[in-house]
Amino acid sequence: MYMADTTVLSRDKYPKVFEKMEKDLCLSKNLYNAALFRIRQVFTGWDKEDRTENEEEVFRELRAMQAAYPKVKVRRVLSYRALDAVMRANRNPDFFAGLPMQTAQRVLKEAVTVFRAWLSSLKEYRRAPERYTGKPCMPKYLKGDRHTFYITNQDAVLYPVYRGMSAAGSPGADGMAPGKYDGMDLKLPRIRERLHLRHIAPDSILKEVQVKPYYGKLLLVLVLETEDLPVNGEKPYLAGIDFGTDNIAAIVSTDHVSRIYKGGAVLSANRYFQKKKAEAVGIITKGKKRKTADSARLRRLSLHHDCFMKDMMHKVSTDIVRYCVEHGVGTVVMGVNRGWKQEAGMGKVNNQNFTGIPHDRLKKMIMYKAAREGIRIIEQEESYTSKADITAMDPMPVYGREDGKAQFSGSRKKRGLYACSAGYTINADCNGAANILRKAVPDVWEGTEDFRFLSDPETAGFKDLQRGRTA
Repeated sequence: MYMADTTVLSRDKYPKVFEKMEKDLCLSKNLYNAALFRIRQVFTGWDKEDRTENEEEVFRELRAMQAAYPKVKVRRVLSYRALDAVMRANRNPDFFAGLPMQTAQRVLKEAVTVFRAWLSSLKEYRRAPERYTGKPCMPKYLKGDRHTFYITNQDAVLYPVYRGMSAAGSPGADGMAPGKYDGMDLKLPRIRERLHLRHIAPDSILKEVQVKPYYGKLLLVLVLETEDLPVNGEKPYLAGIDFGTDNIAAIVSTDHVSRIYKGGAVLSANRYFQKKKAEAVGIITKGKKRKTADSARLRRLSLHHDCFMKDMMHKVSTDIVRYCVEHGVGTVVMGVNRGWKQEAGMGKVNNQNFTGIPHDRLKKMIMYKAAREGIRIIEQEESYTSKADITAMDPMPVYGREDGKAQFSGSRKKRGLYACSAGYTINADCNGAANILRKAVPDVWEGTEDFRFLSDPETAGFKDLQRGRTA
């Protein structure tokens, strides 16, 4: 199976590597724009009699390419092969600026893929415009000075490192046992200095390295291939997950247990970040017309906030998957709503709280961690699941379709409590999670008459996750 390992790279620790990677980020941005420029000019000038100066310049390059590579076919939408031939035939300075050749070719492929994705989405938009928030726009040029690039495993290599006995048989200077594994050294192209990564497993096989800018630092993402983990034991139960704000997530299992993950720490961190960011931007833009700003302080704030959010989402997702393993859950149904962030209508404060929680990041973490444990993930449209009464098995149509059937037996009395028609109250988020599971598997609660197990779910807060109390 494949997994990603991330490392934050600072200028202080590896100055030569940092300098080279920053230079390559700039070269990647220039090459991407150069590739997109040629794709756009060929597309817009294909059927024209009077082409613009830029279009005519690119078509001169095409004629030179066809003279050098007569077997390469040119169409209105340039293929990767044609674009690569154009760059080579005309000795494009951005293509031969110093990026490893396979990295430069990957940038060309990215530009072609992005442009074709736009055409595909435009075709789909014309067929079903209601599925989009607006008409897809032609890909634009990058405005920043850096762009993410990829290094293949032919240019980047991992070497295992073992510490221990010296050649003379005396204990090593580090005092470690002979032959003890001590991580991997990463060799990057055209750089003598190697990065020592202690947390890489010895059986990992490097597939590629992604380098991206990260709030004044660099983020190295290593895609690794590892052995599949053995999946032991049967998993007969199912679980539903409902995502929210005050509670980041609520999970309910068919073995009649439930748990909620409190979101107070995440909401507090979001408020602090927005407050400090607004203060810093206000100072920088005071007396100026522009309302955007950049500074070392803003980058530090953003870096700290993103690291905290990533850490919290990792802890929540890890605990959710651990919970599923402990309770024999083999299938997890997660609630999703198309455009739920863009179309949130809960008021200014609640909208800010809701959109500030990285639910999509949490979902992706749950997905890949669940896959490692052999747990199947299903995404389920969740309209009306929070309003429907699980005890009465209220119908839950898709929003916008047969809304007249959406009549509910219970009601939400206040934040966090749902009054059921059965005469007792249950946790509102757990009610939503149970309904999400029921919407995907209609007969999943058949035979369950008492839902009081949703009244008092287990609670996992910030301190519990930090100290591992939920394990």
